[in-house]
Amino acid sequence: MKTIILAGGKSSRMGENKALMIIAGKRLIDRMIEEFTPVSEKVFVIANDELSRINDGAIILEDFEPYKGEGPLAGILTGLTAAKEGACFVVACDMPFASSKLVKQLEQKLTDKKLDAVVPVADGQIHPLFAVYNARIQDQVIATLKEGKRAVKSLLDRIDVEYIEMGKSLEFWNMNTKEDYVEAKKIIEGNETH
Repeated sequence: MKTIILAGGKSSRMGENKALMIIAGKRLIDRMIEEFTPVSEKVFVIANDELSRINDGAIILEDFEPYKGEGPLAGILTGLTAAKEGACFVVACDMPFASSKLVKQLEQKLTDKKLDAVVPVADGQIHPLFAVYNARIQDQVIATLKEGKRAVKSLLDRIDVEYIEMGKSLEFWNMNTKEDYVEAKKIIEGNETH
């Protein structure tokens, strides 16, 4: 399985690049690469900016034209294209509590049932940016983007997806504001110093 970390977002609410924010002495992007490298053949980081100085274990890619800047769907397309085949775990870089523990379970289901995607549902919300996709769906991603649709949900509507109920979990929590960042730091740094 390959991992695709989406780190190219505009971070408009945060006001700075979330991937480069420091928690417990490490940039968020480096924490994520370290977390998912042990369960991945390759780790791709999809970024459109200053992520050149990055953990050596990852391959940094920019969205390709004509989809540059078209949001997470374009990032997913870039990652799936690089992966070429097989299961790909897609995760957004603003999920500070994302862990590799669930990934194998999602991958197993994708492989066993020959699905296009397996997407967790937690607390009534679907999490397409913490999900496993089969790289073969590249054409469907392109078709979705060509229709001018940028929501990942639009892609899910046209592929064979299984949704898995996970219950409420910090794993799926997004860090969108400075307040979220302070909260994440408090939880992680509190846990790591004990």
